[in-house]
Amino acid sequence: MTDLSISTAVFTEKIGSVVNESEQMFLTLGKVSPLFVRELHENLVSLEQSFASETGVNTAISKLDRLFTQTKDRIGNCSLIFSKMHDRGSSLLTSLSDSLDRLKAMEGIIEKIRNDSEDMALISLNALTGALKSGAAGRGFSVITEELMRLSDQTKVVTDQLESDSLALMKQLTGFTGELKKLEELQNTVFEGLDELITQQFVAIEEKVKNLTKSLYALVQESKTLEKPVCAIMETIQIHDIVRQSLDHILIALREYEDIKNSASVDADELEAFKGQLLILGEVIMEDVISRFEEALRTFDTAFTAIQKLIRRGEKERTILLREHFSHLSSSSMQTVFEESARTLTMIEQNLSSYLAIKQSVASQGSRIAEYVLAISKQYGKFEKIINRFNTIDIAARIEISKQSMLHSIKNTVTAMTGLINRISSDVEDAKKSSQSFIEDTHTALFDYGKTFGEEVTTFSLAQQELVQAFRLFASFQEDLEQNTRNFTLFSETFINLLETQEHEIGKIKNLIIQCKQIKDYFSEIRAKMPESSENVEIRNQHLKDIISKFTIYAHKQAAAEIGNFEVSSTKGIKDVDLEAGEITFF
Repeated sequence: MTDLSISTAVFTEKIGSVVNESEQMFLTLGKVSPLFVRELHENLVSLEQSFASETGVNTAISKLDRLFTQTKDRIGNCSLIFSKMHDRGSSLLTSLSDSLDRLKAMEGIIEKIRNDSEDMALISLNALTGALKSGAAGRGFSVITEELMRLSDQTKVVTDQLESDSLALMKQLTGFTGELKKLEELQNTVFEGLDELITQQFVAIEEKVKNLTKSLYALVQESKTLEKPVCAIMETIQIHDIVRQSLDHILIALREYEDIKNSASVDADELEAFKGQLLILGEVIMEDVISRFEEALRTFDTAFTAIQKLIRRGEKERTILLREHFSHLSSSSMQTVFEESARTLTMIEQNLSSYLAIKQSVASQGSRIAEYVLAISKQYGKFEKIINRFNTIDIAARIEISKQSMLHSIKNTVTAMTGLINRISSDVEDAKKSSQSFIEDTHTALFDYGKTFGEEVTTFSLAQQELVQAFRLFASFQEDLEQNTRNFTLFSETFINLLETQEHEIGKIKNLIIQCKQIKDYFSEIRAKMPESSENVEIRNQHLKDIISKFTIYAHKQAAAEIGNFEVSSTKGIKDVDLEAGEITFF
């Protein structure tokens, strides 16, 4: 008879080792798996919040849209202000152009006054000559002629000064209108078609961001497919209860054998047959345990392969997206589009600086023009005194001629002098009226234009600051987007660590399978050494039969009955019930 004592001890040790190792492994998995599932769920929720559904508006697009709207509003406000300033500038330009035309027309009048003053000097000289020829009667008249010559000289001096001031004013006005035209040209440069340009650039950015987030969202959606295999891991962990019970059956059966092997009440042949049946039953149960471990291993491998595949794909996709969207080498990349928008904002900001510089120059020139206009106004004040004196001398000359018959020879000269004085008075009056109109219109236009300068400087300084801020926000948005893409990962570090823990524990299953196969082979090896005659022995000992009946597994009940050559009773329909393989039953 083959002695199973040594074999029982070996079986117990080896099976106990499998039980302990599997229990420790499944306990660890039992603790980690719920955390694993929860972390997956939290990852998916976080990713959903970062990358909205395909039909929704994602956070990045919303933020970009707000930034674009704010920037476009700022530019629109600047355009409106520029438009009003342009209208004021155009009005001033028209007014000053008219003033220049009038100033040029006044040149002819001033020239006439100069010529009249020169003629007055000649007439005065002729009158003086006639008065001297008249002897004593002409002495009084000579004083008049000398005064006329002095007034003629004064008229010439004032006329020269007026001409000089007018030329200087004309030069200032020409430069002033030139600056105004620069402002008009700059406005067209800055704002003509700017709204359309900004819109096009935003649409390009928005399209890039949408493509980026759509690609990332596709990975997020795919990561949801991992919920099923991850849950399968949790479900598979529960097989340990069945495995433990199956192995415990063998251990209990082995202990029962040890308890009865030396009993005198048990027939040796029946005990040998019982031993063989236990060995076969052990093989069947170990085969079931191996099958369950292998199925669990396949489930785990399938789940981890899917996770690892998705992790690798996410990393590959992230690398591709970085290359496609944030490379300086691609003319259509998001980086290039952002830089183009940044250059546009910088150009606007620089043009605003140029505009304000020209505006400052215009305002300064306006102040100088006002000074020149005031100087011209004073010159016409001098003319009034000279004209009044001319009229006084004219009256004195006519009186003197009427009193002195000796002076009748210069009567025609005096008459010419009177006509010349009237002409000078008329020309001066015309020039004065034109000058006053010019001064009034120019001063009013410059005053109105200068009055708004401070307000415009404040408004545009604010607009300039806002555009600089918009530029910074665009740059910050682009940096954040690139950084987020660089840091994009489908799974958190905690998830990866939990995954590594599970993979490490599950790797032990392969070793458990090897151990179980060794135990099964050991069962087979011992059974093969038993005599063939024991297989035909019918077990009649009720205690042995009870052991077989009591400690078996429903899935192996029929096999056990065939081995023991006895029938196993069952309730009506029990064979049609689909029980879990390995489930413990008591009969």
